[in-house]
Amino acid sequence: MRRYLLALTALIALLGAGSTTVEPVGRTRVAIVLPDAAPIGSVILIPGGTTLQKISADGEGSNGGNFVMRIRPELLAAGFAIAYLEDPTNLGPIVARMRTVKRPVFLLSTSNGTGVAAANAASLGAQGPDGVVLTSTVTQSTRQNAHPASSVDVRKITAPVLFVHNMNDGCFASPPRGIAPLMARFANGADVTRIDVTSPVTGNDPCEPYSAHGYLGIEDAVTAQIVAWMRAHGAS
Repeated sequence: MRRYLLALTALIALLGAGSTTVEPVGRTRVAIVLPDAAPIGSVILIPGGTTLQKISADGEGSNGGNFVMRIRPELLAAGFAIAYLEDPTNLGPIVARMRTVKRPVFLLSTSNGTGVAAANAASLGAQGPDGVVLTSTVTQSTRQNAHPASSVDVRKITAPVLFVHNMNDGCFASPPRGIAPLMARFANGADVTRIDVTSPVTGNDPCEPYSAHGYLGIEDAVTAQIVAWMRAHGAS
């Protein structure tokens, strides 16, 4: 029941956002939601699971229960414009589009979405995001995801990177012990930060969004730390 209430709360909050548009960007459809006031930056959301979702005509995503989708109201309240895609495989076009809305442009990803975010940040270079947030980073290959974040040549990522991890994350694909070796592979001098959190709520399936893997019960506190990091990296 709690998961449905959380998703419903997020949806109701979004109904009060400044404006929502759904448009084609590149080869996919994208929902762009603006805050009530002028945005201080832009955040592109990349959920976990398959990372794919359907977006309705009014802008609601079918993956609304995912962590990065659940915190949309908090991001809007903090002043960010947000965007989420039906297929986030190629983020170049949406990064370019959100630059016309407001820079800096950040990628905010979770779980399987962290591999997509890291791969795009590494390949896009100067045309890529201004910052990357990886939450519940997947470092172990699975049948669903043969290309986790740990498979990316992170030395090619020049944008600042924030790792957020729940030390109680029980998902086999994203063990807390996998973060330090991945961080050590970044180029010398790279702007890489790690924030560890703990959650007393474990949920049922340890790899599903309504669990420690998805920051169940501590969403607001985690979001506040992510927002603070983005503000420290140019959002104003």
